[in-house]
Amino acid sequence: MIRKMRAFILIIFMISQGILWGQTDDFHREIMEMMALKGDEVTASVSFHEVFPKLQRNFANKKIEPEVWQELQNDEAEQVNEYLAQGAFAYRQFLSREEVRSLSNFYASDAGQKYAMQQGLGSKDEKVVDQFFKTQAGQKIIEKSDSIALALDQIKNEWSETLFKKKMRQLIKGGHLKN
Repeated sequence: MIRKMRAFILIIFMISQGILWGQTDDFHREIMEMMALKGDEVTASVSFHEVFPKLQRNFANKKIEPEVWQELQNDEAEQVNEYLAQGAFAYRQFLSREEVRSLSNFYASDAGQKYAMQQGLGSKDEKVVDQFFKTQAGQKIIEKSDSIALALDQIKNEWSETLFKKKMRQLIKGGHLKN
């Protein structure tokens, strides 16, 4: 009887963990989508391209063909997605799923896009932005914006450093250190 009970409890535990894991993945994906709406995807793309002049300075005395540099940049989408996946933890740490949904809805609006891209806001858009920041989610963003920005900055720096090292290794493996 005890063995059957243990097996039953183990099965229930595994099912509940699977459900929680699935929800975690969905929440993470929702954060990544919100980050893309907010413009973090564009920012990561710019940061991706900033790595290559640094690499080129390190390999300035090597005769590396332009095609090699181009090939190193072929995984941009994958690398940007990696940054978004890592960056999502900064938001996850401070915001609930409902707050992330509110942010996504805000950033999906015309006023939210103008706000995110730091474009001029007309009076109608200003009202929408002001209304959003009076909501619970808006207040939470105001309260946690410095902490989120600090966490994102740290994640971005670590991601950029890892990317630099990865591309450096690719150049070395390709035999470009010997030229």
